[in-house]
Amino acid sequence: MSFVPCVLPAQCWGGTFTYERCCLQESLMSEADAREIQKLTDNMLDCGCEVPDLGPPAFQGGSFTWCKYRQAVMLNQDLRPFYMPFLELSVAMLSACPLGALSMMLLDASLKMTNSQVPPDLKKLPSFLRAQEMMHLLLQSDSLSLIGMATSGWMIFNQMSNLRGAVQRRLGGTWGDVAPCLQLPGAGTHAARIYQLVTDAVNFMPVGITSLLETLLDASASTITCSLARAGLLLIVAQSMLQQTVQPEEEAIAKVPGVPPGPGMEARSLLRIGEASLRQGLDSEAKACRLEALGILMASPWPITEVLDLLSYPGRLVLPVANAMQTLLELRQEHPLLERALTAASGHSGSNAEPRSYIFRVNPYREMVSDMVRYTKLPFCGLRPFMRMVADVAKDALQAGCATNAAYLGDAETCKFTFVEGGPHLGDCALWASASLRLAGVQTRALAFEPLPDAATLFQQSVAENGLSASVQVRNAALGQMTGQTELIHFRGHNGQATVNDYDFPSQDRREVVTIPAVEVALDDEVPANWPQIDALKLSVNGAERNTLAGARKLLSKRRVCSVLMHATKCKRGRRPPSEDPAPNSRASKFAYDLMTFLSEGNMDVYEHNDATSGQGRGRVQRVRSADEMDSIFDHPQLTEQALALAARILSLPLYPAVHLPAAWPCTAA
Repeated sequence: MSFVPCVLPAQCWGGTFTYERCCLQESLMSEADAREIQKLTDNMLDCGCEVPDLGPPAFQGGSFTWCKYRQAVMLNQDLRPFYMPFLELSVAMLSACPLGALSMMLLDASLKMTNSQVPPDLKKLPSFLRAQEMMHLLLQSDSLSLIGMATSGWMIFNQMSNLRGAVQRRLGGTWGDVAPCLQLPGAGTHAARIYQLVTDAVNFMPVGITSLLETLLDASASTITCSLARAGLLLIVAQSMLQQTVQPEEEAIAKVPGVPPGPGMEARSLLRIGEASLRQGLDSEAKACRLEALGILMASPWPITEVLDLLSYPGRLVLPVANAMQTLLELRQEHPLLERALTAASGHSGSNAEPRSYIFRVNPYREMVSDMVRYTKLPFCGLRPFMRMVADVAKDALQAGCATNAAYLGDAETCKFTFVEGGPHLGDCALWASASLRLAGVQTRALAFEPLPDAATLFQQSVAENGLSASVQVRNAALGQMTGQTELIHFRGHNGQATVNDYDFPSQDRREVVTIPAVEVALDDEVPANWPQIDALKLSVNGAERNTLAGARKLLSKRRVCSVLMHATKCKRGRRPPSEDPAPNSRASKFAYDLMTFLSEGNMDVYEHNDATSGQGRGRVQRVRSADEMDSIFDHPQLTEQALALAARILSLPLYPAVHLPAAWPCTAA
């Protein structure tokens, strides 16, 4: 391999060739590698991959690129196809991305430790030795933090955790020394209780500040001989604090004498202290064990790599509102909303190009939607027509002066927007929409129904942290035809795709799926009577669309719903074919028949729109006039996630060519 330097020819080839004699006598790192590491800072770790790749995350063939590899790492894809192209990298390209190279070295060592018939000797395994040397250099840098490395996107501590698990399984206690950090604490000791707390935390069992303090301040507490234990505890407490709701006024309150810091400030302090403690611990243990830092982390029963891996999945993100406007909507630079989004807020420091942002809570672990948002820094909002509608509303509001004259334009209809969302998951669409409309001075009223308790809680945290509690209400409930109970199901790690548990779900294996009981409510009972109209009803309820509209028939018949937006593929999950569930006196399915009936009762025109940006039929808009035509959408062999069903009460105005729903449509029309 190109990165393994050998000793001088006279020293090697002049005698008996051995791997140890010829290739393990000097550093495995080239001078270029060392120089690149010495130059690194926390804001230089993406290796030039700051712009996310929105294409398929798997290896597509061709030459190896760091950005494609990083995408696959962050989105939890199979990394093995990248291995052979990686071996062909030049020394210059290898040294250009130290954390990417470290990730691949750890992957290689992990695969060999896991799959080899005889466990390899780590002291002779080139990928491990190189990773060990790289980790040593990274820890020596004063300009790099462990937290920066954890959140860089390269998931190096996840790879370390995988390797550590393989080492512990295959080598057990035979690899390492008798130093305190390489031994399990004695049963029943104070150190054993500390060890259990840290182990519980990395296995996602609730560990609160109270239980930590009780253990630390126990009357029988004694000195813990392993120096890594203190660091692990500090980082676990920091992780716990990071999950607490941070109120917008935290920094202002902290300036009041006598007021303790809030959870956000506490977490940042604990991270700094914990990292310093870990660096010191690794240094002292290295001297005691005669092992490098990576070797200590592998051999120690203390799950420090798992603690660091927890910090690799930040649960509190800051997303610029302009990102989606530029990337997903491709708004022109002169669009009023984009211009305002890229202008610094009054009273804030920064240049005029500083983007406006909002807080977004995601799952602090591996989960499909959360991983995607962490990678792209974009809301996971699949209904672009809804986002375009928001941009149009904001544009009209800005041109009407809503952002500057709100004091006397507060009652103007142009300065108001009301929407209801079913199945918002973490609130991607609603939070982006509310943050964008707030920039335009629009008074937003939003009601969101999310049946998953964890997703609803994170959504509520985001609402509070963005100061949107007066505008956005989140209900932990599923939408349906009537008030009652239901059960949801989803594959593990894919809770954003939860659907009603029915006979057609592909698996009931509890090792693969999770079921969740949920309250079910009807929109007719939930929408406040003092809301004269709903500008947009956005549904992403994975097959419950028909039942949701059945539970909104009063709203529809009273013309209180202006538009309905749905995914055709998600709708289809609740549909049985006409042969199994026929409509009365029709060849159509009962599902399609009911959808068209309910929308017709709302005096709505129905359209099918292909929102794809490439491929056959992209951008297509066609009127849907019957249940048979609706069925033809569901049965189309090329039905994709970009196929949308749009219904709007806009009898006098057509849909815009780009499927924009006009901001000032005559919603009050009969």
